Amino acid sequence: MKRHGGIFVEVIVSILLFTVGILALTGTLFYGVKMVAQSREETVKEQEYKNLVENQILGIIREPSPALSGTPLAADQIIINSKAVPFTLYRYKQEGKEGTEIYLIKRGSTP
Repeated sequence: MKRHGGIFVEVIVSILLFTVGILALTGTLFYGVKMVAQSREETVKEQEYKNLVENQILGIIREPSPALSGTPLAADQIIINSKAVPFTLYRYKQEGKEGTEIYLIKRGSTP
């Protein structure tokens, strides 16, 4: 029994499978590059957020009463060595991101 054209079909199927594999690898590569770029953007945003809070802490150290951009949560007093020390609690939260809350306690009266 003779086979005619069998090799040609096998070659076409092999080329088709090879092409699908190359396209899958290319798609994976582009997806990886996209994820790295998104991760970089998120890291830059998080660092800018932390720098904002740190700059406000430095502002408190340099100036007696700087304007803070955090949300004032509570103004209260704590007793230290039988002396009342007023403080205000500020909350900083990066928008759109869970678990990024930073709290800052500023000594002094309410804002």
